[in-house]
Amino acid sequence: MSSSNCCPKLTKPNAKPCRKLARPLRTTKTKRWNPLSTAAVIRYSPTFLLAVLIAVYVGELAFGLEPPVAGTPTNWTLFVLGGTFRQSIVEQGQWWRLFTAPFMHGGILHLAFNCVSLWLAGGLFERLIGWRWFAAIFFASALGGSVASVWINAPNTIGVGASGGIVGLFAAVIAASFRFRSGPIADTLRIGAAQILIPSLLPFLSAARGGENIDYAGHFGGALTGAALSSLLLAFWPRERPTPRFGAAATAFSTLFVMIAAASLWPISNTRQFIVNDPMANYFAGKYQQAATGFALRTTENPPTAPYYHLWRFMAQRRGNDTKAIADLKIAASKTDQGTWPYPVFSLFLGELKPDELMAKAADSNQRCEATFYNGEWYLLGGNTQEARQRFEAALSSCPTTYMEYDGAKGELNSLGVQ
Repeated sequence: MSSSNCCPKLTKPNAKPCRKLARPLRTTKTKRWNPLSTAAVIRYSPTFLLAVLIAVYVGELAFGLEPPVAGTPTNWTLFVLGGTFRQSIVEQGQWWRLFTAPFMHGGILHLAFNCVSLWLAGGLFERLIGWRWFAAIFFASALGGSVASVWINAPNTIGVGASGGIVGLFAAVIAASFRFRSGPIADTLRIGAAQILIPSLLPFLSAARGGENIDYAGHFGGALTGAALSSLLLAFWPRERPTPRFGAAATAFSTLFVMIAAASLWPISNTRQFIVNDPMANYFAGKYQQAATGFALRTTENPPTAPYYHLWRFMAQRRGNDTKAIADLKIAASKTDQGTWPYPVFSLFLGELKPDELMAKAADSNQRCEATFYNGEWYLLGGNTQEARQRFEAALSSCPTTYMEYDGAKGELNSLGVQ
């Protein structure tokens, strides 16, 4: 019987006897995994997020409703393209803004600081928990930051920025560092995260740049969400696993977040297109030439309201220093029945009536509210903002909310700085 542990039987003459060889045992040394290793590691989530944030900011500049100022989108642009705003979210059901605002930024410095912070967070955290949970904690923290911003900040605040998600990542780093208990790894994680986290939560340790306001409410909301989620992961993270469990759930949540944000492009594009084509919106955005063109088009759509759109066209032309304003108004007045309202308003702007005389010709409360508004416009075109403001306030309180004069009075008061 032959065996691998025995020499084969010698059959050839002069053959040398074999020696029994023993294969040496191989010893392996287990190397403890270090998430702070400087070895080159691809930061999947931070790289993807940075590309998205930069692309979205380029979109803000390209598709803004107003020209950017020194590379900074205007507040009107930020609102229309998806920034958080309490009234829109609570009263109009535009909850998708909670998902779009974290991708947007209010200026180049805002974007640059968040990009650097996000890259630093990736170096500390993605190698610790993996790209799936890194992305999930970022998006969850961003959502928590958006909710806190809308809930805590003033109602007229427009919120944008990835800061809530980024601050949440650094808070999550501190919570996850307790997996290593005490030692150099835990200390390095906590110190590195605290250097970013603490200044972002304390107003006296950080300052806004470029005239922007720092959304500390959003930072707190993001930090609390990130720390809570990381602590929950820590409780269900087996010691033998290099990354947390439930990676599929993390991927599903991140995918859902991105899908909601992407689907929000539909209402955003519709709103933007409506505003671009809305002469009233262009009027109060200071785009008087576009507003005048839009009002002229509206005169052909509904003959009963055509006289009012002729009046608004005139006001837009006057604001835009169009030399044909009076001539066009005279042509419109010639096509309007002089015995009906609102012909007396034409007479006011053509210099044939005074404000008190216009009020005397108003036959009912609705006409009086309209006369009050157009008197305000007459005073405003003449440079008397104090008298104009009084008329606009009176029109706002007396005109039906469905009247364009109500919206006009509200817009003019906002332009005059009256809240």
